[in-house]
This record gives sequence, structure tokens and C-alpha cells, in this order.
Amino acid sequence: MGRMAGNPWQDAKRKTEYLQARYASVSPCRFYDEILGHIEDEPDFQLCAMHAQAKKGQRMRRYDDVMGMLLDAGARRDAYVYPAVYYHSYALEALMQSTSCLYIDLDHVAAKQLRRLCDADFFGHRPTYLVNSGNGVHLVYVLQEPVQTYDWAKRLLKRIHRALLKVFRQHRFDADLTTGISHAYRIVGSLTKLGQACRAYCVGAHMTIAALAQSVGVTWARPQKAIHPGTKSVHPAVAPHAKRGFYAYLVEKIAERTQEGHRYTALFALTCVGYKCGMALEAISEDVMHLAAVLGLPQREVKHALEVCDPEKARTVRAATLEDWLGWSFDRKTKRNGRTRKEHLAKVAADRTAASRRRVWACLREAPMATSELVRKLSITRRTAAKYFHEWMDRLPDRVPAQMVASEPVASARTAMASDAGIAAPASFIAYIPAPWGELGSVCAGRAGGNRAGARSSSPDSITSTFLLLCRWLYAKLYPETSTSISHYGKDEEAWQT
Repeated sequence: MGRMAGNPWQDAKRKTEYLQARYASVSPCRFYDEILGHIEDEPDFQLCAMHAQAKKGQRMRRYDDVMGMLLDAGARRDAYVYPAVYYHSYALEALMQSTSCLYIDLDHVAAKQLRRLCDADFFGHRPTYLVNSGNGVHLVYVLQEPVQTYDWAKRLLKRIHRALLKVFRQHRFDADLTTGISHAYRIVGSLTKLGQACRAYCVGAHMTIAALAQSVGVTWARPQKAIHPGTKSVHPAVAPHAKRGFYAYLVEKIAERTQEGHRYTALFALTCVGYKCGMALEAISEDVMHLAAVLGLPQREVKHALEVCDPEKARTVRAATLEDWLGWSFDRKTKRNGRTRKEHLAKVAADRTAASRRRVWACLREAPMATSELVRKLSITRRTAAKYFHEWMDRLPDRVPAQMVASEPVASARTAMASDAGIAAPASFIAYIPAPWGELGSVCAGRAGGNRAGARSSSPDSITSTFLLLCRWLYAKLYPETSTSISHYGKDEEAWQT
């Protein structure tokens, strides 16, 4: 790859004279009107420029129009511009939104090499403009319409750009491979490193991105997802339930709440919600066009929002994503009755505990001895069953005085009947409950030895024992006339009473 030899001033002068004799010069305003005019039409975007030799923190510049950029760069040798649209006006490839041109940077192009390049008609890749940047030249391929730089579009643009660089490198031109689709280039109308004016010349016509891609063997088409043979067919997901009232709510609130910076994404969010609600495409288009007119957006934004929205993916979009696109949050109705989130969760936990306690106590009222069946019957853990059972036992003595007061008239009546008729008081229900030391033998017969033998052969149930002792004490309080006549535990009766 060649290098310029001899006097660089003389060589730069010969390049300028050759280009002026062969091509028509283009003013900086006209040049940037074609490649950056679509940025000036959008109030949300600015031109990203750079003064490379300025102080740190003052190098990046942003302009609302081309004229302001040209006035600042007219006498500078370090003025560069990024010929693309960027989100939030940050010149990063990841934030690139659209571009209307493609730059090829050729370094160290002498007058002789430039003549060879032009005579060869740029080796079949004639650009729209040729910019004499001083040491080298820029080949600018201007597109008929701006290209939206989605991820797949960026990958294809990189392939086209690199293929063009390789074409010129094959013919021994120093094509700079370090440049990419997001790069700053010297501003037309500013000064070169040698102090000469950077000029642009009209060489060819505008072209479509498909034609430019075809010239280097690249197919400009959005890649489809590969379907591998032999794989199982994927059934389409069922559309989630969505209310059309929510769609009407969005149409109303977008016009009221949407601020600048979220206008296009709000239209995209409305399109997604329309697909989720099963709205017809004609109805969605009509509403989006109406909102675009209210928000002051061009009609091409409406067309773009409808085209890029995938109906299948729109059905799975989340509420948080929609709020990010809209720039505001939905009006949600809470059911906390004025409580904070912490208080509401505490109340829910307390209500759940009370409901579990009522279930366990209801089973204990029906079958006091069914403690071992609580786990299976209520599908709870043994720890939970033991917790509520002990609460039941702790509260049981508190209810004994009330039961004793209620049962005193009944007990006195039974005593009077027994003394008059000579009939003993009815046997206690505890006579039918096995002794706590075992389940063998009969308690009514007083065979405590058999009970103790059964206790040695089976493991004691502490919960059942405690419950039976408490029931016997309660029976003794209710029927004192029968507590001494029936001995259930033989020699241990006196010890138990103490």
C-alpha cells in the first residue's frame, strides 16, 4: 500500500485541482442536508460532533442544526461528525438508531493514486460523494431512505462496510479497517491537517441499501429463525387474557401523560397491548395515527411502530416493560384499605394463622383423641399440629370454671335423684377412655396391671396422657360424689390426686 512521497503541500494542491476539473463541488450545507437532514427534522435528536483537541469534558458537541455545527467547525482542524442518529445523542454503536449513508475511509491517497481510483470508476463501486479530507479521501454512499439500525441490520451493515474495505485493499489502497459503521469523520467545510478546506464532490447517484448490499455479494433481508428438521413442532402460545377496557384506558392516558422521549415507544406499547387484547389491525392503526397527530409525531413513525411490532412477542410483554416504554405507571387499585404494604402482609399472615388454628380446634372438638390424625386429615405438619394442640390445652382450663357453674344445677339434680331413687350417678365418659399408660385391659374393672403391661409393650403418647388426666380432673370437679367410688388406677389414685 502506497504512501505519499515528495512535498505534501504540492500533492494536496494537485488533488484539489484534479477533483475540481473532473467533478462538481458540493457545498457543505447541501452535503449534510442529504446525509443528516433527517436528524434535523426530529426534535428529539441532535447532531453528534467532536472537537478532538479541545479540553477534556468539552470535546463532544451536540447541535440542533447543521449551520451551527459548520460555524463552529469552519476554522478548526480537529472537527469531526458522526453521520447517524443516536438515542439520547450518545455516539455509541449500541445506541445507533438509523443512518442514511455509509462511509469508506481511504488513508494516504496521493494525487496519482486518486487519478487511478477515478479512472477505474472506483472498481465498480462508485460512491455518491467523494470528500477530499487532506491526507486521504472519504467515499460516501448515500442511501435513498434512512435505514433503521436494528441488531440484524447492524450486522448486515458491518458486512457491507467490511466487504467494501476489502475491495479497495485488494487494489492496494490503504482502507482503514479500524473504522466501523459508527465513526466520526472530518466535517466538510472545516480545515484539514495541512490547513486546506475539506471539500465534497458529487460523483454518483443515490442508491438503495439492497443494491449496495448486492454489489458486494450480501443479501439485504432480515434473517429468519432456522427450523431444524426432526425437531418437535412448537404449538403457538395461547393469547393471554386481556381486557379491551385496558386498551381504551391506554388510548386516553397516552394523550394526557406521555412526555417527550417516550412518544414513539408509547405508540409501540399501544400496538403491543392492541395485539394482546385481540384488536383488529385497522383499529390499532387508526388509534396510533390519531395519537401520533396529538403527540406531534410524523406518520412514518406510525408506520414503523406497526411494522416492527411482532404479534407473537407482543402477547408476552410484561407490565413493567410497558411502563418503561410509556414513561409513566398504570393506575392500580389496591385492596389494603389504607394500610401500608408491611401492615397488609402482617394482617394476611395473622388471618392465615387464625384460620389454621380454627381448623385444628374444630377437629379437636369433634374428636379430642384424634391428635395423631390431625396431620393426615388436615394435611399439615406435625409441628403445626403440636403447636395448635398445646394452645388448645392451654386455653382449656380457662373454660372449666364456666362449665362448672353451668353444670352445678345439673349435678345437684342428679344427686337428689340418686338419693331419692337409690340410683347411682351415670358413669363418666372417661370410663370408656383407655388409661394413659396403655391400651390393654379394662379401666372399669380396675386392672391397672394389664394397663402397665401394655404401657411396657407400646410407646406412651404424652399428648393423649395429658389430655386424659385433664379430663379426669374435670370429671372429678363436676361429679364429686362419684370420684371416690370408682378407682381407675388402683394404688396410684392417691398419688395422682396429690
